[in-house]
Amino acid sequence: MRKFIVLALIMLFGASAFQAQAPQQAPPAKPAFEPLKVAEDWVKRLNALDDWYITVDGKESPELKQVVDSMMELYAPDVLAEVPPHDPDQMGPVMLRGSANVRKWVERIATTRVRLLYLNKRQTGERGEFEGERLVYSTPLPWGGVGIAFQVLATYSLREDRRRFTAPGIVILQFGEDGKIHRLRLFEPELTQVVPL
Repeated sequence: MRKFIVLALIMLFGASAFQAQAPQQAPPAKPAFEPLKVAEDWVKRLNALDDWYITVDGKESPELKQVVDSMMELYAPDVLAEVPPHDPDQMGPVMLRGSANVRKWVERIATTRVRLLYLNKRQTGERGEFEGERLVYSTPLPWGGVGIAFQVLATYSLREDRRRFTAPGIVILQFGEDGKIHRLRLFEPELTQVVPL
Protein backbone atom coordinates (compact mmCIF):
# COMPACT_ATOMS: atom_id res chain seq x y z
CA MET A 1 0.00 0.00 0.00
CA ARG A 2 2.82 2.35 0.88
CA LYS A 3 4.45 1.74 -2.54
CA PHE A 4 1.14 2.53 -4.21
CA ILE A 5 0.80 5.89 -2.36
CA VAL A 6 4.43 6.83 -3.15
CA LEU A 7 3.93 5.87 -6.80
CA ALA A 8 0.69 7.91 -6.96
CA LEU A 9 2.42 10.96 -5.46
CA ILE A 10 5.33 10.70 -7.89
CA MET A 11 2.91 10.51 -10.82
CA LEU A 12 0.91 13.47 -9.49
CA PHE A 13 4.01 15.66 -9.06
CA GLY A 14 5.35 14.55 -12.45
CA ALA A 15 2.07 15.42 -14.19
CA SER A 16 1.91 18.85 -12.54
CA ALA A 17 5.53 19.59 -13.48
CA PHE A 18 4.83 18.56 -17.08
CA GLN A 19 1.72 20.73 -17.17
CA ALA A 20 3.69 23.71 -15.83
CA GLN A 21 6.24 23.28 -18.66
CA ALA A 22 3.59 22.93 -21.39
CA PRO A 23 2.93 26.18 -23.27
CA GLN A 24 -0.23 27.91 -22.12
CA GLN A 25 -2.78 28.61 -24.81
CA ALA A 26 -3.46 32.30 -25.17
CA PRO A 27 -7.07 33.47 -25.13
CA PRO A 28 -8.44 34.30 -28.57
CA ALA A 29 -7.22 37.70 -29.71
CA LYS A 30 -9.68 40.56 -30.03
CA PRO A 31 -10.12 41.76 -33.59
CA ALA A 32 -7.91 44.74 -34.35
CA PHE A 33 -9.62 48.12 -34.10
CA GLU A 34 -9.67 49.63 -37.59
CA PRO A 35 -10.53 53.35 -37.37
CA LEU A 36 -11.38 53.77 -41.08
CA LYS A 37 -13.80 50.81 -41.06
CA VAL A 38 -15.43 52.02 -37.84
CA ALA A 39 -15.88 55.53 -39.29
CA GLU A 40 -17.32 54.16 -42.54
CA ASP A 41 -19.74 51.94 -40.60
CA TRP A 42 -20.98 54.88 -38.50
CA VAL A 43 -21.54 57.02 -41.63
CA LYS A 44 -23.24 54.13 -43.45
CA ARG A 45 -25.69 53.54 -40.59
CA LEU A 46 -26.41 57.27 -40.28
CA ASN A 47 -27.14 57.53 -44.01
CA ALA A 48 -29.44 54.48 -43.76
CA LEU A 49 -31.77 56.31 -41.36
CA ASP A 50 -33.91 57.41 -44.30
CA ASP A 51 -34.22 53.86 -45.73
CA TRP A 52 -37.89 53.45 -44.82
CA TYR A 53 -41.19 54.71 -46.20
CA ILE A 54 -44.71 55.73 -45.19
CA THR A 55 -47.29 53.14 -46.22
CA VAL A 56 -50.32 53.90 -48.41
CA ASP A 57 -52.51 54.16 -45.32
CA GLY A 58 -50.13 56.77 -43.80
CA LYS A 59 -48.26 54.60 -41.30
CA GLU A 60 -44.53 54.27 -40.78
CA SER A 61 -43.08 51.07 -42.23
CA PRO A 62 -41.38 48.49 -39.96
CA GLU A 63 -38.03 49.43 -41.52
CA LEU A 64 -38.01 52.62 -39.42
CA LYS A 65 -37.45 50.64 -36.21
CA GLN A 66 -34.85 48.46 -37.95
CA VAL A 67 -32.70 51.37 -39.15
CA VAL A 68 -32.91 53.09 -35.74
CA ASP A 69 -32.02 49.82 -33.96
CA SER A 70 -29.07 49.34 -36.32
CA MET A 71 -27.68 52.77 -35.45
CA MET A 72 -28.27 52.25 -31.72
CA GLU A 73 -26.26 48.98 -31.73
CA LEU A 74 -23.14 51.15 -31.86
CA TYR A 75 -23.78 53.00 -28.58
CA ALA A 76 -23.12 52.08 -24.93
CA PRO A 77 -26.05 52.47 -22.50
CA ASP A 78 -24.28 55.38 -20.74
CA VAL A 79 -23.34 57.25 -23.93
CA LEU A 80 -22.85 61.01 -23.79
CA ALA A 81 -23.58 62.83 -27.06
CA GLU A 82 -23.07 66.42 -28.10
CA VAL A 83 -25.10 67.03 -31.27
CA PRO A 84 -26.41 69.95 -33.33
CA PRO A 85 -29.85 71.32 -32.40
CA HIS A 86 -32.96 70.45 -34.41
CA ASP A 87 -34.79 73.57 -33.27
CA PRO A 88 -33.87 76.55 -35.49
CA ASP A 89 -34.29 78.92 -32.53
CA GLN A 90 -31.77 77.09 -30.37
CA MET A 91 -28.17 78.23 -30.31
CA GLY A 92 -25.29 75.88 -29.54
CA PRO A 93 -25.06 72.12 -29.23
CA VAL A 94 -27.44 69.78 -27.42
CA MET A 95 -26.06 67.46 -24.73
CA LEU A 96 -27.71 64.02 -24.55
CA ARG A 97 -27.09 61.57 -21.69
CA GLY A 98 -27.84 57.88 -22.05
CA SER A 99 -28.88 55.71 -24.96
CA ALA A 100 -32.61 56.47 -24.48
CA ASN A 101 -31.99 60.17 -25.26
CA VAL A 102 -29.63 59.38 -28.12
CA ARG A 103 -32.32 57.05 -29.52
CA LYS A 104 -34.82 59.96 -29.55
CA TRP A 105 -32.27 62.06 -31.48
CA VAL A 106 -31.67 59.23 -33.98
CA GLU A 107 -35.45 58.71 -34.41
CA ARG A 108 -35.88 62.43 -34.98
CA ILE A 109 -33.29 62.37 -37.76
CA ALA A 110 -35.00 59.34 -39.30
CA THR A 111 -38.48 60.89 -39.20
CA THR A 112 -37.64 64.48 -40.22
CA ARG A 113 -34.92 64.06 -42.87
CA VAL A 114 -34.70 62.36 -46.25
CA ARG A 115 -31.97 61.93 -48.85
CA LEU A 116 -29.34 61.72 -46.11
CA LEU A 117 -25.86 61.90 -47.53
CA TYR A 118 -23.05 62.18 -45.01
CA LEU A 119 -19.68 61.74 -46.69
CA ASN A 120 -16.31 61.17 -45.08
CA LYS A 121 -14.39 63.95 -46.83
CA ARG A 122 -11.31 63.05 -48.83
CA GLN A 123 -8.07 64.97 -48.72
CA THR A 124 -5.46 65.12 -51.44
CA GLY A 125 -1.78 64.86 -50.64
CA GLU A 126 1.05 67.18 -51.46
CA ARG A 127 1.34 65.73 -54.96
CA GLY A 128 -2.29 66.68 -55.67
CA GLU A 129 -3.80 63.24 -56.32
CA PHE A 130 -7.30 63.67 -57.69
CA GLU A 131 -9.15 61.08 -55.59
CA GLY A 132 -7.56 61.78 -52.23
CA GLU A 133 -7.74 59.72 -49.07
CA ARG A 134 -10.35 59.41 -46.34
CA LEU A 135 -8.45 60.47 -43.24
CA VAL A 136 -9.49 59.18 -39.84
CA TYR A 137 -7.40 60.29 -36.89
CA SER A 138 -7.22 57.91 -33.92
CA THR A 139 -5.58 57.83 -30.52
CA PRO A 140 -5.68 55.53 -27.50
CA LEU A 141 -7.62 57.07 -24.62
CA PRO A 142 -5.91 57.40 -21.21
CA TRP A 143 -8.82 55.55 -19.52
CA GLY A 144 -8.87 52.73 -22.09
CA GLY A 145 -10.47 52.47 -25.48
CA VAL A 146 -9.82 54.49 -28.63
CA GLY A 147 -10.90 57.91 -29.85
CA ILE A 148 -11.36 58.69 -33.54
CA ALA A 149 -12.11 61.90 -35.44
CA PHE A 150 -12.91 62.57 -39.08
CA GLN A 151 -14.38 65.25 -41.32
CA VAL A 152 -17.77 64.88 -42.96
CA LEU A 153 -19.85 66.77 -45.45
CA ALA A 154 -23.48 66.56 -44.32
CA THR A 155 -26.28 66.92 -46.87
CA TYR A 156 -29.96 66.17 -46.30
CA SER A 157 -33.49 67.31 -47.13
CA LEU A 158 -36.30 68.00 -44.69
CA ARG A 159 -39.09 65.45 -44.99
CA GLU A 160 -41.88 68.03 -44.65
CA ASP A 161 -40.97 70.37 -47.51
CA ARG A 162 -37.88 68.82 -49.16
CA ARG A 163 -35.71 71.91 -48.54
CA ARG A 164 -32.11 70.74 -48.87
CA PHE A 165 -29.26 71.69 -46.54
CA THR A 166 -25.54 71.09 -46.45
CA ALA A 167 -22.82 71.68 -43.88
CA PRO A 168 -19.21 70.73 -43.28
CA GLY A 169 -18.76 68.85 -40.05
CA ILE A 170 -16.54 66.90 -37.71
CA VAL A 171 -17.36 63.64 -35.96
CA ILE A 172 -15.53 62.62 -32.78
CA LEU A 173 -16.23 59.16 -31.38
CA GLN A 174 -14.80 57.63 -28.22
CA PHE A 175 -14.99 53.84 -28.00
CA GLY A 176 -14.68 51.93 -24.74
CA GLU A 177 -13.00 48.57 -24.22
CA ASP A 178 -16.38 46.99 -25.03
CA GLY A 179 -16.21 48.35 -28.61
CA LYS A 180 -19.25 50.60 -28.06
CA ILE A 181 -19.41 54.39 -28.48
CA HIS A 182 -19.31 56.05 -25.06
CA ARG A 183 -19.02 59.62 -26.32
CA LEU A 184 -20.13 61.28 -29.56
CA ARG A 185 -19.53 64.81 -30.74
CA LEU A 186 -21.04 65.88 -34.04
CA PHE A 187 -20.33 69.43 -35.17
CA GLU A 188 -22.14 70.98 -38.16
CA PRO A 189 -21.28 74.67 -37.73
CA GLU A 190 -22.19 76.28 -41.07
CA LEU A 191 -25.58 74.94 -42.16
CA THR A 192 -26.47 76.31 -45.61
CA GLN A 193 -29.68 75.84 -47.58
CA VAL A 194 -29.12 74.51 -51.08
CA VAL A 195 -31.13 76.48 -53.66
CA PRO A 196 -31.26 76.08 -57.44
CA LEU A 197 -29.46 78.74 -59.49
